[in-house]
Amino acid sequence: MSNNNGIQLSDIEVATQEVVDRQLEAYNNRNIEAFAATYHDDVEIHEFPGGLRFKGKETLITTYGPKFASLKRLQAVSLTRIVNNNILVDHELAESCSEDPKVVDRSIRVIASYEVIDGLIKRVVFM
Repeated sequence: MSNNNGIQLSDIEVATQEVVDRQLEAYNNRNIEAFAATYHDDVEIHEFPGGLRFKGKETLITTYGPKFASLKRLQAVSLTRIVNNNILVDHELAESCSEDPKVVDRSIRVIASYEVIDGLIKRVVFM
C-alpha cells in the first residue's frame, strides 16, 4: 500500500492507518462499540497544551457514548495525513448535527496525533 504521494508504506504504517480509519468510520457511524474496539484498555486522551484529559476505555465510552446517542449526525474526515511507523497525524474536519441531520450545528478543524500499539490506539493528542 502507498500513501497519497505514492510512497510505499511499511506494514506497521498500513496497520496504523487501518485502525485509525476503522476508528473514524465508527465515529461517523456513531457506533460506540466499534469505536471503543479500536482503543487500548488504558488509552490516554490528551489535549495540547492542557495535557491528559482522561484515561481508560471505560471513560472513553462514558465520554463519547452520550454524544453518539444524542447527535443526529457526526462526520469526521482527514484533510491531510502523515503516517510514520506507529504514529499517525491527521488534520481533521469534524462536523455534527444535533437536530436535523442535514444542518451542521458545529464544525471544527483539529490536528489529531494517534499512537498505535499492538494494533490499537494507545494515545491521542488533540491540538
